[in-house]
Amino acid sequence: MGVKDYFAFNKRQRNGVLVLLMLIAGMMIYLIITDYLPPSPAGVDFSSFKADMAKVKFKASDTTKRANARPKDSTSLLNKPAINTFIEVNTADSADFTNFPLISPKVARTIVRFRNALGGYYKIEQLFEVYGMDTAAYYSLVNSITLDASKVQRININKANEKELAHHPYIRKNLAKAIVHYRKENGHFTHVTDIMKVEGIDKQLYDKLSPYISITD
Repeated sequence: MGVKDYFAFNKRQRNGVLVLLMLIAGMMIYLIITDYLPPSPAGVDFSSFKADMAKVKFKASDTTKRANARPKDSTSLLNKPAINTFIEVNTADSADFTNFPLISPKVARTIVRFRNALGGYYKIEQLFEVYGMDTAAYYSLVNSITLDASKVQRININKANEKELAHHPYIRKNLAKAIVHYRKENGHFTHVTDIMKVEGIDKQLYDKLSPYISITD
């Protein structure tokens, strides 16, 4: 009997050997894969972690104190008492405006400076144009102020020179130059609305500017 005879299998035997080899290969693949799998959570020891946490002590009173702590030298705007009397926007000084809870001294000074540059406010909504004035600050004072539009100072656009015109926040240098140039070329304005003939002045700007200009003294 030769060596070849030992490897002579019938069909049933060959199938059996094939199944056995597949089982062996499957077991080898499983053992290789399990080496790369993370350990089971059940095997994790949390005892040391629990012991460390037990050493930590939280004091609720300290947390509350920190939450409620305020700087000793704080001058919070919210601590100021609300004003109980009305003030007139076109005559009030910066100290009057600082009586309102959300108006800082800086914003109060800016209200007055902008008012002086304009020649007065003709409507309360112009306060929104003040640098630093936000919605909350505006509504903190709007119900406690009055406005006398008769105090608004007008500029005679037939007499004012370029420097005087340029000082106004709604005109500035370029428009002032254009107004003076138009006046030299066309003569005096006969109606206030004629200023819209000046290049750069549209209907929207005219509506803002018209309360501040006149053609006579």
